[in-house]
Amino acid sequence: MNKLNKDEIRNLLPHREPMLLIDELYDIKKLHSATAIVNVRKDSFYVQGHFPGQPVMPGVLIIESFGQAAAALTAHGLDKSTYENKLVFFNGS
Repeated sequence: MNKLNKDEIRNLLPHREPMLLIDELYDIKKLHSATAIVNVRKDSFYVQGHFPGQPVMPGVLIIESFGQAAAALTAHGLDKSTYENKLVFFNGS
């Protein structure tokens, strides 16, 4: 499979609306790279007060989208038993 839709991504990640930001993952190269799609809509929760009338996704949510894309790519490339019942956080020391 070289493409994941939102339902397939939802099966890989613990995130749920409104914080599941990835809508699609495609051009997947197992555990290496993929292209993620995030649809910024005029009614997205973060648009109302962030440049009203000019939908712009806040930078912190763009970074969150990067993290979700990387997590979905990783989970898609691993055997489910490797990550099942585990919660992974994006952090630093």
